[in-house]
Amino acid sequence: PDETGDSIYNGADDDASGTAVMLEVAEAMASLEDPPRRSLLVLAVSGEEKGLLGSRWFVENPTIPIESIVANINLDMVGRNAPDTIVVIGQEYSTLGEVVLEVAGRHRDALGLTVAEDPWPEERFFFRSDHFNFARQEIPALFFFAGTHEDYHRPGDEVDRIDADKTARVGRLVFLLAHEVADDARAPRWDREGLAKVRELTGRN
Repeated sequence: PDETGDSIYNGADDDASGTAVMLEVAEAMASLEDPPRRSLLVLAVSGEEKGLLGSRWFVENPTIPIESIVANINLDMVGRNAPDTIVVIGQEYSTLGEVVLEVAGRHRDALGLTVAEDPWPEERFFFRSDHFNFARQEIPALFFFAGTHEDYHRPGDEVDRIDADKTARVGRLVFLLAHEVADDARAPRWDREGLAKVRELTGRN
C-alpha cells in the first residue's frame, strides 16, 4: 500500500492510456468512408510485465500470415510527463522514423506535439515493451512512450493524473501515422545499419 493505504494498481498510464488511444484510433479508422489500402490489425496483449508473453505468443501463433505485417506501432504509457512532447523509440532503425517525423511536422500546428528520440538509451526501453517481439521478426516497429514517473508500478497511477489533452493529441498523431503507413504502396523498410543493429540487439545475427 501507499501512504494512503491504497494497494490497488489501477495502471491508468501503464497502460490504460495506450489502450485507450489504440481503441480511439481503431474507431476513427473504422469510421472512414475511404479506408486506407492496407488493413490494420488492432492488438491488445497481456503479460508484458511477465516477459512480453502476449506479443510473443502472437508472433509465434499469428492470426494472419506474419509476413503480411508491414509495421508495428506500439503504445505504452502515453498519458503523462512533458505535455507537448512524445518520445518515439526506434526511429533510427527504419523508414518508419522518417514517416513519423514527416507526419508530425506536417501537422505540428494542429497537434502541438514534438516527436523526440529516445532520451534514455541506458534504460534499454527498446527491449521492454511489446514492439520488441515484432522487431525480432524483422517487422519495422515504433514505440510511443512518454516515460516513467513517480507513480510507475505504484498505486498512484490513477486516472486523475492523466494529461487527457496530451493523450488525445498523441492519439491523433498515431491515427495520422497509421493512415499514412496503411495507405502507402511502399512498405516501411529497415535501413541497412538499423537492421544490422536490431539483429544484434535481438540475437538474430
